[in-house]
Amino acid sequence: MHEHTGNVFIPRPPDVVTILWERNPLDRQAPRTIVEATVIESENPCERLLAQGQRYRTAAHCLLDNSFEQITAERLEVFGVAVFVREY
Repeated sequence: MHEHTGNVFIPRPPDVVTILWERNPLDRQAPRTIVEATVIESENPCERLLAQGQRYRTAAHCLLDNSFEQITAERLEVFGVAVFVREY
């Protein structure tokens, strides 16, 4: 939704999700799991998948399927951070 004030157009801010994940350092085949997720958005179609202990890959696919774009992903040894954005 966009807000109009007279002739001024005020765009809606983007939805943003950041995910901190970890992987068991003793098992390189272990799935990445969510440590913490921060959500800044009006609608959260993937909320149940962003909880601590959930699989990162499942949450990332849900976000991508719901018009989010992954704008960055950094790996920090056994941890990683990913940021997803959805603009209207």
